[in-house]
Amino acid sequence: MSEAQQHQQLLELHNQMFMSPQDFSYRWGLSYEELAKICAISKSTAYHWLGGQASRREAGLPYQRIMAVADFLFTNAEVINPLLEQWHNSQPPN
Repeated sequence: MSEAQQHQQLLELHNQMFMSPQDFSYRWGLSYEELAKICAISKSTAYHWLGGQASRREAGLPYQRIMAVADFLFTNAEVINPLLEQWHNSQPPN
């Protein structure tokens, strides 16, 4: 498989990754404040994603993808953390 085909396959898999706020927060024991930090949203929005039926809002697909990717990172942290540290250390300073 060529590098271009691998990239295309990776993008296709990424575009199929979705996770609801309820599933993600339950799986990792997250509060709405922690969920807000991970998704870079307001606490109010995260609260409404996890709230009762009267105030519940649906998370958009881009946010469901963020949660799926975060779930993947958390699940594979033992392997991914050294790679993230290497990537972080290679970034130019701000």
